[in-house]
Amino acid sequence: MQKMKSSSKNFDKPGDSWFIKFQRRIIWGALKLLYRVVYRAKIEGVENIPENGAFILCGNHADYIKVPAIVLFCPRKVNFIAKYELFKNPFLRHFGELFDVIPVKRGKQDVDAMKKSLKVLSKEEGLGLFPEGTTRGLEKGVKVKNGAAFMALRTGKVIVPVGIEVTKRPFPKIIIKYGKVLDYSQYQSKTPEKEVLDKVTEEMMNIIKNLSNFDKYEKK
Repeated sequence: MQKMKSSSKNFDKPGDSWFIKFQRRIIWGALKLLYRVVYRAKIEGVENIPENGAFILCGNHADYIKVPAIVLFCPRKVNFIAKYELFKNPFLRHFGELFDVIPVKRGKQDVDAMKKSLKVLSKEEGLGLFPEGTTRGLEKGVKVKNGAAFMALRTGKVIVPVGIEVTKRPFPKIIIKYGKVLDYSQYQSKTPEKEVLDKVTEEMMNIIKNLSNFDKYEKK
């Protein structure tokens, strides 16, 4: 079995210019070096990423500096959903376009973002979501959104939980743990019931908390 490797080539599309591809390679390589050297990134559970088929990657929203590491070290392409406001910054908008980030308008039903997300899954790729809906949502005690559970139950696609553990030190070491696949296809429905959505969301978030050692650092 051939070992999968993370690569910016996963984001290349027919028609991309050499300059667009060059930018991806430079940014990807620079970020990987940053996380390896400065943050001493440790990656666990890569074998849990499905080799084929669509999947929904769900993790804890540690902060904007740590989040890209989830994509960088994943051996499959992940199209992440991010708040629309980030795209108002020209640099972040260009970055998002290079790596197929899907902008979503929070606080209302964004039909366009939903269509793009469903298209990603129909192409058998990875869709990335942060159920907290905001940075450090778990620490702030915000109510976790049911969006990830809804996408999983509507499409029947599996969820891959991932935890970002950040040690509380200067230039903290980052530990990324990809968890085992969660299959809720037995609940598949175009209109999932709220009780089922809440149940799936709670189970998923408990696993993400364990992967990120949330309770351990929360007590400090």
